[in-house]
Formats: sequence, structure tokens, C-alpha cells
Amino acid sequence: MLIEELFSKGVMTMGASRVDPSRQVGVFRPEATAGLAAAREAEMAKFRWIAGEWNWANRVPATRSNPAYEDIGEGRYSIGEAGSWICRLGPDGKETPQITYDFFGRQWIYVLARGGYGILRSRDGWEGNRIVFTGRMLMLGIDCEWRMTWVKASDDRFHFVNQELLSDGTWAYIDEWHFTRK
Repeated sequence: MLIEELFSKGVMTMGASRVDPSRQVGVFRPEATAGLAAAREAEMAKFRWIAGEWNWANRVPATRSNPAYEDIGEGRYSIGEAGSWICRLGPDGKETPQITYDFFGRQWIYVLARGGYGILRSRDGWEGNRIVFTGRMLMLGIDCEWRMTWVKASDDRFHFVNQELLSDGTWAYIDEWHFTRK
């Protein structure tokens, strides 16, 4: 069980509550969390290049039901939440947290919560110029196992490919997004 494991691993111990110091509650042991903030900051630095304005093209292949097409647009990314999230900026400037590094789990997390819903993880993180996120996704009402492979070509160009896991265990190409800095 989660709480038992956190205590047994020495991550948590009993200590004074921040709200009411007379109460003993579970608290993180400083020595168990020392260095985690610096580790997160170092990992987040690997994604800082994404901040700024981008033109994008979404390339979708033909299927039995649709012709191939390419949609285009523009978007913005920022480093938000005190440096702990890569955020997508809406037209109104509102930040939507999308990518973060979980320093406890030592893995990247990608969150989609508008139109499609899912939390994808990258356990291996950046390998050279590539990072792969996988997990369950509910995309416009369709539930599937999803894989996003991001490739950074330069500080001014990147793309990602979306795939879904088929029942036979193979990954099927869905679409790809190409971004060029404005």
C-alpha cells in the first residue's frame, strides 16, 4: 500500500503538521527529498527550448474513411508553474500544464486534458534528441493505448508522431505534428 511503502522506504516519517504543529502527521524526510528539486530543474532544462511561438502542421494519412490531409496553425509554449511544467498557451494567454518531470518517479509525464484525456509517461526520458511517451488515452471518446514519439531537430524545429497499439501488439501510425519556431 502506498502510504505504508513511503514510510517503510524512509521517504516519510511522523512530524508536526504545517497547519497545526500540535498534530503529528506524515511528512517528507528532508534527507529523503534532498536534491530532488535540483534533479527536476536539471531535467526541465532539457525541455526549455520549447518556450516560444510556433507554427505547426498536423499531417494525417488517408484511411478507408478519409483522404490524407494537412491542417496548419500556430501555438505557444511556456515554462509555467514556477518552472515545473511545460505549458501550452491558449489564444487568451492561459497556461495549460502539459509536460512535467516527476522527480519522485524519475520519469516524464505528458498530460492531455482537453478533447483527449490521458496521462502518458516516459520512463526512459530523453535519449539523444528523442523522448517517447506511452499510456492510456481517451481520444475524442475512443479509448486506446497511445504512443507519442517526440524528436527535437533543433531549438527551432521539432515534431512528434502519434501511434495506437493494435490488438495484435503492433503500433499503428495515427498522425504527426511538425513545429517550426516563428
